[in-house]
Amino acid sequence: MKKNQTNTEKKSTLTTVAAVALLVFVAGSLFYVFAREFQSGAAGAKPTGKQATDNRSGGPPAPEGQRKIVAYYFRATARCAPCVTIENYAREAVVNGFPNELKNGLLLWQVVNVEEPGNEHFIRDYRLFSQSVVLVELRDGKQTKWKNLDQVWLLLGDKSAFARYIEQEVRLFLAGG
Repeated sequence: MKKNQTNTEKKSTLTTVAAVALLVFVAGSLFYVFAREFQSGAAGAKPTGKQATDNRSGGPPAPEGQRKIVAYYFRATARCAPCVTIENYAREAVVNGFPNELKNGLLLWQVVNVEEPGNEHFIRDYRLFSQSVVLVELRDGKQTKWKNLDQVWLLLGDKSAFARYIEQEVRLFLAGG
């Protein structure tokens, strides 16, 4: 009886290990396919300057013919706790650090779900591979430059350093740097 129970336990363990291995293989395969698609789409891709629909800046957009900076937070539908934290920290840094710029429309804060129809191009345009904060400069409604703030993931554990980083990068963009 004990021998049968041990064999059953071994089979159960092997089944669990096989299931985990299969899940890891599937996840790795999906990552590989996504990375290949990203590489082929990013080579020579040019941002379109299409505006997002989620404007939470609180201010009016700058009139045509003027310069404005858009601080985007690009997210997916499924969100992990660190992804939500990055969005919250970034929004707080922009809102608290630049109230006048937001009010007069020079600076916009926009959250974009890249998985919604029509937003997929942002993945190629800004070479996104995870949730990201991206600054974009627009002149006369056309994109002139952009920067992915790639340090947000590294600074996630230090809210004040995170806020300083976001504010410093936004100031550089506002100053034309």
